[in-house]
Amino acid sequence: MQDQKPKKDTVLIWFDDGSYTYIHLGICYALSKIAEVNFVGIATTKQDMGFLKTQKFIKFEKLFYYPDCYQEKISYSLANLKKFEKEYDLDIWLNIFMDRFFYKFYTHFHHFKKEEILPIVENSVKFFVDIFKEYDPKLVLLQSAGENFADFLLYKLAKKMNVKISMTNIIHLHNKIVISDNLISREISKEYEKIISNQKNINDEFNKNLIKNQSAFETIKIQSNFNFNNSNIFDKIKHYTKRFFYEPETIYQNKGKSKSKMLQFRYQNYFEIKKRNKFLNKNSSKFIKNEKFFYFPLQTEPEAKPSVTAPFFIDQLNLIENIARSMPVDFLLYVKEHPMQKLKFWRSVQDYQRIINIPNVKLIHPSIYSQDLISKSQGVMATSGSTAFEALFFEKPVFLFADDYYDVVSMVNRVHDISKLPKIIKNTLENFRFKNDELNAIIQATKNISIPIRYSDIMNNAIILSSIQRNKSKSKNVIKYFEKFFRDYETDFELLAKTIDKKM
Repeated sequence: MQDQKPKKDTVLIWFDDGSYTYIHLGICYALSKIAEVNFVGIATTKQDMGFLKTQKFIKFEKLFYYPDCYQEKISYSLANLKKFEKEYDLDIWLNIFMDRFFYKFYTHFHHFKKEEILPIVENSVKFFVDIFKEYDPKLVLLQSAGENFADFLLYKLAKKMNVKISMTNIIHLHNKIVISDNLISREISKEYEKIISNQKNINDEFNKNLIKNQSAFETIKIQSNFNFNNSNIFDKIKHYTKRFFYEPETIYQNKGKSKSKMLQFRYQNYFEIKKRNKFLNKNSSKFIKNEKFFYFPLQTEPEAKPSVTAPFFIDQLNLIENIARSMPVDFLLYVKEHPMQKLKFWRSVQDYQRIINIPNVKLIHPSIYSQDLISKSQGVMATSGSTAFEALFFEKPVFLFADDYYDVVSMVNRVHDISKLPKIIKNTLENFRFKNDELNAIIQATKNISIPIRYSDIMNNAIILSSIQRNKSKSKNVIKYFEKFFRDYETDFELLAKTIDKKM
């Protein structure tokens, strides 16, 4: 009798809308060249589903269209949902609130009610669990979870069902990522603990020159110039003509959208953005005075990372007020708008006015260089982002309101209870000591664990690919552009694939 061939491992791929579809396809194409695996894919839009069915780069054992599981489902069982919470260690409402379409942010066209949300959640849990049970994947590949409730749910279920996870986590150095199985790249924290316990493992000395050359601000500069629509004028006209004659895809993110409502929204928003920008330019400071201040960099809203790493500090304006209440009397709080917020239509005038009205708070213009603010401050307060990480290079104390891989450093105060912030600030100002060995250790750990790839350029070109897919009707055009995309970044995809293969 002939020996049976060993069963291939299965990789489950989450193809989220837009750029992630093409990045994940590139990773899997490279993985298929070095490993014998079966691929099971989950697409979130018909646009991507059509492309994935047509392409020949990888062969899918099965390709699912995620919205099938919840469309036209209107009933739900609280008993089932309660059972899911217990069996799979879920916090369903916490999961729901982090989705920007269900609450607070992308609600221009529809405000979801509980009776609309819970059927989507219940059927999504069933859908993912059934896939895990039927295909028994060895590994799940997805972007850093939290872009929506579904990918976060998939992440949580994979954790509970002991399925390995590979996420492409961006870290706080330009064009460095970590292939991680957790939301905050704790692999770096663990490596730091090993290094700090044995100083002989530190090979280099690091200072502020490194962060000036590899600052995440370089990533922001590239992102601010991302080309979200690379089509010519003819393709754009054709695209918007098609959108006018066809209703949006019936996924929950499009609930309430209609042709007339979208046109009206675009028209109104055009003037609203101009008003917000004018107010910000007029009422924010473009100077750093010689005074005592803490620096709070606003995060863009909506933003995925804070919603999963700091869900109870997600209201930044409320947090700013609480920080202002907690500071010594001779301090100010400098609050700087994020330069990338312009891509999300700036904040409302009411939000900016609320910041300005706080007597010991000063609103800072987004054009002010962040590292200048760090260097002149007495410390940095942050919910997430790279500014607090960069503060370590300027020997400044950090007050962090979210988990992050560098919170193991003693110079970082991880604030869990806001009522204790006044005492934490007072103790830090009296007792703070910069520890160069800890800075060296956390950067050495970051270098050891992270992967250097051209991530910003890859993301930009993936966004262009997504635009081509939206605006061109023939799939062969998208395939042609994907082939070039893969060739241009083949070495990067190979490095990612090899790293993932080692984790399987």
